[in-house]
Amino acid sequence: MNEPANFVPVLPDNAPFTSEQRAYLNGFLAGLFSRAPQPDLAAPAVESKPLTPLTILFGSQTGNAENLSKRIAKEAGKRGFAPTIQDLGKYATAQLVSESALLVVTSTYGDGEPPDNARAFWEFLSSDAAPKLAQTKFSLLALGDSNYPKFCAFGKSVDEQLEKLGAVRVHSRTDCDVEYEEPFAKWLDGALNALAPGESKKCLVISNQSEAATDAPTPTPSLITNYSKSRPFPAPLLANVRLNGEGSAKDTRHFAFSLEDSGLSYEAGDALGVRATNCAELAEELVRALGRSGEEPVPDRDGKETPLREALIHHYEITRIPSPLLKAVAERSGDEELQKLTAPGGNGELTKFLWGREIIDLLHGHPAAKFAPTEFVALLKKLQPRLYSISSSPKAHPGEVHLCVGVVRYDSLGRARKGVCSTFLAERVPAGGVVPVFVHHNKNFRPPANPDAPMIMVGPGTGIAPFRAFLEERRAAGAKGRNWLFFGDQRASTDFLFREEVEAMRHDGTLTRLDLAFSRDQTEKIYVQTRMTEHAKELYAWLEEGGGFYVCGDASRMAKDVDAALHKVIQTAGGKTAEQAAEFVSVLKKDRRYQRDVY
Repeated sequence: MNEPANFVPVLPDNAPFTSEQRAYLNGFLAGLFSRAPQPDLAAPAVESKPLTPLTILFGSQTGNAENLSKRIAKEAGKRGFAPTIQDLGKYATAQLVSESALLVVTSTYGDGEPPDNARAFWEFLSSDAAPKLAQTKFSLLALGDSNYPKFCAFGKSVDEQLEKLGAVRVHSRTDCDVEYEEPFAKWLDGALNALAPGESKKCLVISNQSEAATDAPTPTPSLITNYSKSRPFPAPLLANVRLNGEGSAKDTRHFAFSLEDSGLSYEAGDALGVRATNCAELAEELVRALGRSGEEPVPDRDGKETPLREALIHHYEITRIPSPLLKAVAERSGDEELQKLTAPGGNGELTKFLWGREIIDLLHGHPAAKFAPTEFVALLKKLQPRLYSISSSPKAHPGEVHLCVGVVRYDSLGRARKGVCSTFLAERVPAGGVVPVFVHHNKNFRPPANPDAPMIMVGPGTGIAPFRAFLEERRAAGAKGRNWLFFGDQRASTDFLFREEVEAMRHDGTLTRLDLAFSRDQTEKIYVQTRMTEHAKELYAWLEEGGGFYVCGDASRMAKDVDAALHKVIQTAGGKTAEQAAEFVSVLKKDRRYQRDVY
């Protein structure tokens, strides 16, 4: 039977290829079929043109850059390219000198650092061994979050370094904030046009139906199977349990949600996206500070008209101060301090000023700065979903998904502050209520593929979340590999999260070793990295036996301290120099035996 004229073959997910090979072949076939002549017996045969090689490199911590690289390959294939997707953690750097057309998509992790899979590539690119790249034409897309001072810093560094090595930037770098769809589409169109042969240039139309907004009424859950970030599933809240004991300085919650009838699936290591709403009392206070009634029409996150009050509750970030608003207040108030803070090069002082200060403080402190409702919301960032590491295995809890969340509450500048999503879950969702959720897959954080391989997990505080899932997964699958958990918090009596479950796993043999570090149970502070160095010999032996090393938790301090401790363990127990230890760790990362889920 003849195929329709617009038929484009796509390899199934279970085809015997890696994801990179599958993306390449799909792109190749898309390009081949999109340029094939339409069936017309009267038309002369058209000679097909050779496809243009294109290499797409991605640096990804949580999967966004990888997902975008696949979309790039699909569009590139339609435009006459033969795209090849390469994970920077697996990319043979010797190949760089031969690249003629190159697109790079990378995120920035932590304090302006490369994502884990891009560290070795960056070390090579910034070293004396890096080759001259005069033959290479390139463009780069940087992913980041403008709430952090070093926004897209790693992407900027790679872009500058490629140019220093002689590569020709054919399309300017685009720095994407958390709302990246529109800038990504514009960048992709410009970059592919710049790299394409003259006659192949065309305008981009990206179809992404799962992300598209719709005016249709929301169908009932049982009728939808394509829930996503833009169309989250209304998951019933099954449990909201405080994990800390009486007298703890912390409030950590275990949340359980039903995924029945959602069509959503996840694996141990994935994250759950939660679409929260803001505190209604804070939204009302902002309305009053603006001198408005709250009924004024303003655009929502999708551009549709909604009352100001509703927009502040459901559609915009109303706590962290965005740069455009700060600059606007500085200009309208004439405040010299704000003008200095918003001037170029004031990052250090600006960070200090912003800590513990919110939009409401800015408005109360500068009442002379007046805003119409529409211009005010135009200066705000759209309310983004929060991602939390999933704390359950689907094998152990079919039809459910669990989270372990630290509820954020603190006092600053004489006001009580609340985390947007953590207090939404803990306080504003009633028992039996629904929470809009979606699954964010993270293939870069998975328990060992080999069920017999040892697994070492370092997860203080809420960092225990994915390791509860890993342990449940291995127990349900009957994996024989040994498991070692390093856990810590403030006090054993009140902050030993999931204590009964962890001790039960220790008793039944699922958890081979358990080392605890409660920092405030003695005069000297003891942390998980302390326990690592105390057991350096055994830890190194597990690594030598093929063990995987996993870290989850705070990126700014804990993850760095644990990484330093790992290097020290390898030096002392392995008898290696600092350089040899660094190479050992680099191999662990390259082999996906050192994985981190840090935030």
